[in-house]
Amino acid sequence: MKIENNILKYYLKNVLFINGTAYAGKSTMVAMLAEKYNLVHCGENYHSVMPSKVLTIKQQPNLCYFKTMKDWQEFVNRTPDEYAKWISGSAREAAEIEIAELIHLSQDRKIIVDTNIPVEVLSEIADYNQIAIMLSPQSMSVEKFFERDDPDKLFIKEQIKQAKSPEKTMENYKACIAKVNSNECYAEYAQSGPFTLVRKNTEMDTRHEVMNTLANHFGLTGNKDILISTERLNIRPFKENDFEQFKKLLDLYPGWQMQKNDAEGFFKWHLSNYKKMDIEHGYVCFGIFDKDTGTLIGNVGLNEHDELHVPELGYGILEQYRRKGYAKEAAKGILCWAKSYFHILSLIGTVAVDNIASRKVLEYCGFTLQEVRNLNVHIINENRDFAVYRYVF
Repeated sequence: MKIENNILKYYLKNVLFINGTAYAGKSTMVAMLAEKYNLVHCGENYHSVMPSKVLTIKQQPNLCYFKTMKDWQEFVNRTPDEYAKWISGSAREAAEIEIAELIHLSQDRKIIVDTNIPVEVLSEIADYNQIAIMLSPQSMSVEKFFERDDPDKLFIKEQIKQAKSPEKTMENYKACIAKVNSNECYAEYAQSGPFTLVRKNTEMDTRHEVMNTLANHFGLTGNKDILISTERLNIRPFKENDFEQFKKLLDLYPGWQMQKNDAEGFFKWHLSNYKKMDIEHGYVCFGIFDKDTGTLIGNVGLNEHDELHVPELGYGILEQYRRKGYAKEAAKGILCWAKSYFHILSLIGTVAVDNIASRKVLEYCGFTLQEVRNLNVHIINENRDFAVYRYVF
């Protein structure tokens, strides 16, 4: 029997998930948010509530590894590939236990959890405002691994000291930690789509700032402002004080160029669209802002296609910020958010057939080509050939 994701999502509606790389601050944020907002706190290994006698080597081989390993020297001397495979397998096996336990715990109270449930699973069983990804550089994950004096790490460190060649074993174990916190793993998290925060500064105490950002995202403060946070970008509705920056976007599209004589009226029209948030019969446009500088670098929008009359994704990046992956990052982020916000089944993307760069953005995000079609561009009343793509949520 398989329980469908929409059923799981219903029963997990009171659960807030934080996932990500090591040393990004996940456990700290879970503890702080639980204390401030009176949430049930589930730490990283809460799946261990499952009695070990229930687990079987056949069905949960990775979670049963400690039953089958020869000794702890085998554990600390595994190759990085073996270690990474075990970590990945354990996360998949533990996810089933975690989900069952969270359903059990969360029916009449809100829970926050430091989870290892794979992001692709989380995105199917929880809404955008229930998931946060926290990231840190690989160097931090490896260099600081043994700095925490928690019992598990002290125990591992002691086993390494008892090895025939402690230095070689320590070097190997750090290679294992580096493998599961590799740049590839980081990129997989960063490009997954959910709300994302990156820990860059370890010198300053940013705990309360980060906690407040997460609290707003999770809806714990009553703040209903929309913010889509990716690795490098903040994507949000425009505000009145964005007008001067907004004017830089008017050269991005032929239709927008025609609005230059009434730029302020055009900007206010965009602001007015946020009242309805209607992408099936209207237009919703967000600004794409650099996280570090606050600079507006482009826009991304969802709207009714003029001729096909279905919701469409559109985006544009100012020329000086192109070829840096921002369009892909912004498009991925808004798609992940839109799935929860609008509860729609699909979107289209239409791109001039010779616009290879834009076509690659859609294909990267999971759009599939449906047809090449001659369509009328209403605002300039011209017919052009477009590649029509479709994205299914």
